[in-house]
Amino acid sequence: MAVEVFDHDEKGFKRWLEEHPDGYVLNCYKTGRLHSARCKSYQSAGPRMTYTRAKACSPSERQLFQYAAQHGIETARCELC
Repeated sequence: MAVEVFDHDEKGFKRWLEEHPDGYVLNCYKTGRLHSARCKSYQSAGPRMTYTRAKACSPSERQLFQYAAQHGIETARCELC
């Protein structure tokens, strides 16, 4: 399982969400938020989600925590999902 990163790629990110409904998404910034792919925050988000912050996606929650640690991203879980 690999981590896929979407930066300025809305179509790719939305396709990934559709293809991996049981996956996980990490907002990439100094502090990151870990979401499930089904999180309500993505249902109501604007059309440019990957333009403000890149999204790292994986079917494995563990892989995203490892990715965050490797990239110096402090991570917390989303409170909505």
